[in-house]
Amino acid sequence: MRTFRGAVIGTITAMVAVTAVATPAGAAAAPAAPYTALTVDGNPFSWWHQGSRVFDQAGGAAFTVTPGAGDALNLRADQAGDAWTFRMAPPSGETWTAGTTYELTGVEGAEDFAFIDVAHNGATCTETPGYLSVSEATRDAGTDRLTSFAAYYVISCGSSRHDLFGEIRWNSTVGYAAAGTDTMSHDFGDRLVGGPAASRTITVRSMGSDPVEYGTARFDTPGAYSITADTCSGTTRAAGETCTVTVSVRPTKLGGEWNLLVLPDNTVVGERMVQLGVNGVDPRTVSVAPASLAFGDQYIAETGGTQSVTVTGTGDTPVTFGAATIGGTDASSFAVKADTCKGATLAKNQTCRVDVVAKAAGGGARSATLQLPNDSLTNPRTVPLTLNGVVGATGTYYPLTPARIMDTRTGNGAPKAKLGPNGTVNLQVTGRGGVPSAGVGAVVLNVTVAEPTASSYLTVYPAGRAKPTASSLNFGTGWVRSNSVTVAVGTGGKVAITNHAGSTQAIVDVVGYYASDNTPIMNGIGVGGQLQPVAPLRLFDSRSDWGSKLPAGDQVRLAVNYGPEANARMRAVVVNITAVSPSASGFLTAWNGEWPEPPTSTVNYATGSVTPNLAVVPVRRCYDCPWGAELPTFGVYTHKDSHVIVDIVGFIDDGGLANGLRFDPKTPTRIVDSRIGQGLPTNPGPAVIGTVTTPGSVVTDSTRALALNVTAVSPTASTYLKLWPNGVTGIDRPDVSNLNAAAGQTVANAAVTLIGPTDAFNVYNHSGTTGVVADVVGTYWLYPGTASGSAVSGDTSRSPYRLGELPTPDKGP
Repeated sequence: MRTFRGAVIGTITAMVAVTAVATPAGAAAAPAAPYTALTVDGNPFSWWHQGSRVFDQAGGAAFTVTPGAGDALNLRADQAGDAWTFRMAPPSGETWTAGTTYELTGVEGAEDFAFIDVAHNGATCTETPGYLSVSEATRDAGTDRLTSFAAYYVISCGSSRHDLFGEIRWNSTVGYAAAGTDTMSHDFGDRLVGGPAASRTITVRSMGSDPVEYGTARFDTPGAYSITADTCSGTTRAAGETCTVTVSVRPTKLGGEWNLLVLPDNTVVGERMVQLGVNGVDPRTVSVAPASLAFGDQYIAETGGTQSVTVTGTGDTPVTFGAATIGGTDASSFAVKADTCKGATLAKNQTCRVDVVAKAAGGGARSATLQLPNDSLTNPRTVPLTLNGVVGATGTYYPLTPARIMDTRTGNGAPKAKLGPNGTVNLQVTGRGGVPSAGVGAVVLNVTVAEPTASSYLTVYPAGRAKPTASSLNFGTGWVRSNSVTVAVGTGGKVAITNHAGSTQAIVDVVGYYASDNTPIMNGIGVGGQLQPVAPLRLFDSRSDWGSKLPAGDQVRLAVNYGPEANARMRAVVVNITAVSPSASGFLTAWNGEWPEPPTSTVNYATGSVTPNLAVVPVRRCYDCPWGAELPTFGVYTHKDSHVIVDIVGFIDDGGLANGLRFDPKTPTRIVDSRIGQGLPTNPGPAVIGTVTTPGSVVTDSTRALALNVTAVSPTASTYLKLWPNGVTGIDRPDVSNLNAAAGQTVANAAVTLIGPTDAFNVYNHSGTTGVVADVVGTYWLYPGTASGSAVSGDTSRSPYRLGELPTPDKGP
């Protein structure tokens, strides 16, 4: 037989919902011996039974008791429609022994366990684990059957806690203590945080034969509850006597606060427990609608859709709001556009509104939180924000086969007449030469003058805007000169071209355009390319590579190699092309090299001159080139015998390579004029390096490069200028030049240069002293949709793309 003594009832710590129970039955006076009684104390957390019941003759209970063989005992107690049945038997082959505690099982006839089966109004449970402690057991000498029995029980209905406690008496001389409360639980409901306290008085009744001794009332855990009156603690109460404990609650926080009132006693269960609950509420309440803002797909780095939340006062006490903010991991993908809640105090039914605009800081799912600070206990009120960043087209480049869209000699795109002094042509560029009618932010043009009657310059700028203090192409009397011009598109899809002095023919070829929005995607063209700046390097120099000029009517086909991924994604190259010592006046044409060459020019040169021009040249896969189709290829054609130099400064990808730059066009803005000390303190002398810091009005935190028109003004000796970023690791003064100028000439050339961490770039003058003028026509900015970690954090180290091994340039007709 397995027995044990002095069993300890486990501490109950779990919390469950508040449950009301009936007032316990009580007796007017203590029952007299011999006692026949049943007490039932249900754990307040029990799934089967909660509350205290006492069944005795004094209270009018009816008992049916049947002793059986082997000390078996069946006891049924009925009172006011409530019935409990206990069936018990000692371990097989044993009898009940006073002073022994038995472990219990629900299986009859077990050798090591006493049997018990408990039913309440017909419902039963698995009564183990548990135990029965016997204090009295007498038998009839003739029948050997029980004549009296006293015990207390503790059983668990298949749970991890003790569910039922109580005393069993039949014809017993052993007294018992029992008690109950008028409620097992009390819910104080909604109460204002910081408001007046609410109280409830709990009545405790002694109900057994023996007096009940009460310990000190307490709460299970500290909190919002307090005992404000107590007639129970430290007292002894006879059967039928009552005492009270008054509890008060004053919520300290929003939401539910649960607790247990515990009153120790000398009953089997050892304590009375009453569950208490309250829900703290705030009189300063508002509703926020909608509860969340989902922006869906939004183009990366573009100001997208705006959504609003409306805040409505709903409480009796007004709520005052501070300024709305955005928080969370992706806070930079959203911004507060308007906030009428800032400083507002909302009474009931008054409203305010906060507008949130999306601007995806990167690709994929982005989330943040709109925070609405206020003086209520729900501070701040929050609204989840979500969007999905998708790649857009704004600022990407679309190379075109060069097309002539203006020639004043023939009347193409403009009147058939020279541009006179201060004469202006508003040239339609959208819808012509392959340029779409909509969605165009800027165009890349090759602008040429012929037959000028005076030294002058052209200024190319967006139509409909005031002519800026800037030049796009400088020339002398009688020159034929060209320059690459990138210009924002103005009113009506036009650009303005103004001649300063004298009269001149003007020829314009379009070679590509930049998207102003996502129209190309909507029209099925897709995303254009991004600039990938590289360290300036010489691709070809006929003087050293061949030792002879490129013959008139021939082209040189050139390949570039920046690795398999870059080669596969390359759409155009950004190159500086220079004609050196041509045998006669003529021109160079740069294109993808596929015959026939287009009827346009890239560099217009005079006999014996050194004439450069920046060009964005489409590339192709050359299936008839000696190096095959693996390398991107382009061609340069010459009209007359001439040496040709080609320097690469970048390439245009397909929009998919990491850390690509996109273009933001600007009305030409002068940032350098060394003649007046702007940007550079003075005209640089021979071998002088000057540093130019780009004005903050031109650049942003994401700007990485500038599109410039650079002019050498009246150098005292033939010279060249070089540009490179200031303070960028790994990029020193390049071996190639951006602009060549003869003594006394005023010459302009387009240039693209990276800027350093302080937005600065360097300018080197080789010989003599020269004036330097630089106009910004646009900026290149890092696109978050393809930016990698180091680039996002501002790293401006050397481009990852290195020029690989190149095949021998191919010369042919």
